[in-house]
Amino acid sequence: MGAVVRVASRASALALALLLGVPVAAPAQVSDAPPDTSAPVPDPGDALSAARAAQARFERRRTRYLPLEYTPSGGNCDEHVGRFCTWYGEGEWFPVPEDEHIVAMRTELLTELDALQAEAPASGWILGQRVWYRSEAGDWAAALEAARRCGDAEGWWCAALEGFALHGSGRYRASEAAFARSLALMDEERRVRWSVLRWPIDDDARELLEDAAEGEARSDADPTLSALLDRLWTLADPLFLLPGNDRRTAHFARWTVVELREDARNPFHISWGDDLAELNVRHGWELGWERSPTRSFTSLDYVIGHKHPEGRDYMPPGSALLDPGGTSEEDLRADRRRPRSLYAPAYAPVLLPMDGQLAVFPRVGGAVVVATHHLPADTTFHADHDHPLPWLEPGDQAGQPDRIGLFLLPVDDRTGRPFGVHRVGSAEGALLLRADEGAYVVSAESWSPSLRRAGRTRRGLRVHGAVEDVATLSDLVLLRPGVDPSSLEEALPNALPRTTLTRHERFTVAWEVAGLGFRPETLEFEISVDRADRSVFRKVGEFLRLADAPRPLGLAWREPAANRPGPTFHAIELDLPPLDAGRYRVRLVLRTAGRSSAERVLEVTVADGPPTR
Repeated sequence: MGAVVRVASRASALALALLLGVPVAAPAQVSDAPPDTSAPVPDPGDALSAARAAQARFERRRTRYLPLEYTPSGGNCDEHVGRFCTWYGEGEWFPVPEDEHIVAMRTELLTELDALQAEAPASGWILGQRVWYRSEAGDWAAALEAARRCGDAEGWWCAALEGFALHGSGRYRASEAAFARSLALMDEERRVRWSVLRWPIDDDARELLEDAAEGEARSDADPTLSALLDRLWTLADPLFLLPGNDRRTAHFARWTVVELREDARNPFHISWGDDLAELNVRHGWELGWERSPTRSFTSLDYVIGHKHPEGRDYMPPGSALLDPGGTSEEDLRADRRRPRSLYAPAYAPVLLPMDGQLAVFPRVGGAVVVATHHLPADTTFHADHDHPLPWLEPGDQAGQPDRIGLFLLPVDDRTGRPFGVHRVGSAEGALLLRADEGAYVVSAESWSPSLRRAGRTRRGLRVHGAVEDVATLSDLVLLRPGVDPSSLEEALPNALPRTTLTRHERFTVAWEVAGLGFRPETLEFEISVDRADRSVFRKVGEFLRLADAPRPLGLAWREPAANRPGPTFHAIELDLPPLDAGRYRVRLVLRTAGRSSAERVLEVTVADGPPTR
């Protein structure tokens, strides 16, 4: 007998498969504990004993009505966690409606638990099961009502259950407040266990938190543990467009589930342990179950518990906590490649990288940050499958307008709160935000509530202002052709949403020059476009003169500088010959007499496609 954790859908969808009654063929952790198939006998007149027996009976009977899955478990483990083995790989599983027998049995169980709670109003265990099984049925409103009618149960537990139900209801600010009350009321050991992360983060982040905790004990922590945790959770927040931090409330909701399940029967029919606790805190609770029949009539079926098919890792690495302003987009990308933890926001389970434009336009004392937004196409594993996608059904988000947002999180602001602008009515557009000099984390976001899909670009950003009488060149921005804007604000509505062009497409390049205007002078510009993705062999061949080096397309011109201080806006339309598909660099060089030259480069992608003009 043994236990295996298996991924039954794409890399983000974690499945727990318990192999009961047969040896594990693949390399895996084998459980020494036999399955617990005993049936508790209730004590007459003991409400808690009767409740435990009813809960165990439900879990024992549930297994026979689970959907059948005939794919055998096996394969090499990607990760071992205690008695369990994890695989991250492709899979076809998706949530299906529960068998009507399970629905009826759960209703019967809840009726019995409700009656027993009246006999034992102080029983936090019964209360937890009443909230849990209502949430499992998808009735979060009833779960919240049960949590708020907590009777004589302990205060911290009542608040935790309320926070759990509020998180499931999508009321994240209220959930944060409830969990804050719970943490304030619980004992110190439990509060540290819930608050100071160990499992969902990488080794570097864990070491930083441990060092901060030790520093606080010596009163010399900088940053403090509290400030470090605030920074971590802010960076982990999937979208700043929504109020509240649902990744943080999900963490505490998972701990609530650990507390209520650790002393209850589970569908795997094994005792609860640290391995199940860790997997629950890292990846969340199961959204669906399956069973795979054994070859023995005397053995229980294999039980497989599935996590969300669209789970992604939102937790920042330790390097991002240490230097948020220098963090790359790759570090803060919500992906599946380093799944220390997995999470799927209910409001946007499909959250994808957004290849919009992000540019900084320096001004004296600060800068203007510009971002373009668009909703990425759904290219996830199940997108084109001919089966229901229940996690993408509009539900209560039907009819809500699309929106975009641009936010800056100041690194040195101990409040840990981002500021920004947003626009409602479209998932595409451009926004600008003024910022003082300093280090930030910038987040450009696009969200379609009715599609339950979002796009995001998030990375570190260092803002440097322009210096008077020093030529300062802004980043480059791509605009639609046929426009001649005279200012950045006028150009924004014509900004291209992404940096991908078709091979026949004309486009306009725009930029600003700041810091000049104190004396007459001439500006010399040179703009060129050349290939950025030549192979190593091609480069070696060009160096050895075995192949012709590509000649960049370019042009140069002169124009007078502005006659008064302040930024000046420039734009030029390019009509290039058809380019091969690939990556290209648009390079702009500014030269002025007696000054160092300034240069900016923008990388674009050219894709095959018909001309857009």
